[in-house]
Amino acid sequence: METSGQITEWQNIRVSELGHTFADWQLEYQCKSIFGGVSVPGSNPGFAVVIAMGKEERFAGHDMCLLDEFESFDLRELIQKCRAFDLKYAPKMWIGDDKNSAADRFITEMNTSSKGRFGLTSTAMLDMEDLYSYIIPQIKDLIREDRRRLYLKDSKVVNYLGGIQAGEIAELEPGDYPAIEALAFAAIEMRDRDGKGLMTKEQWRALKAKYGYGW
Repeated sequence: METSGQITEWQNIRVSELGHTFADWQLEYQCKSIFGGVSVPGSNPGFAVVIAMGKEERFAGHDMCLLDEFESFDLRELIQKCRAFDLKYAPKMWIGDDKNSAADRFITEMNTSSKGRFGLTSTAMLDMEDLYSYIIPQIKDLIREDRRRLYLKDSKVVNYLGGIQAGEIAELEPGDYPAIEALAFAAIEMRDRDGKGLMTKEQWRALKAKYGYGW
């Protein structure tokens, strides 16, 4: 547990500026997991995030914090930045739409030229009829002041969230706010997977039961 009055290495990571370069040992020893999330351009620029999860339990879960982000209307540039983030932070997985043909083409092109193995893992959130009616309340719960479990620092996502009125949420469609989608894909999946990457069916069923959803 964090000791009162003592600044831990995780706290330093949690309050560091976005894009800060850490020594490999800092992330390895202070983070339970790191996930990436990406959403392709739509009404707003495409967005990529990298999120870390701390090791200590708090509020029956683990703190998470944003490490880095990037936005662009240029899909090729977005995918290339994801690869750069992949090399810098080594996330366990990248969550995003693995069926987007344009993104898949750029990923294949990039992996072929660099002999890389970058890829996306899909999420059941992409199949939801009312995506934003689920992800916005989930994110707001994670960042609520009295039980904060997700630290966004000076992320652009905060401005996007603040610009949406409650009455607009039900009308939003996938692609309207890629920044919010990318954050949700990474943070919610990492929370629900308890920071684990690929899991057995039994592990996944146990986590689904814990968080009370049925997909």
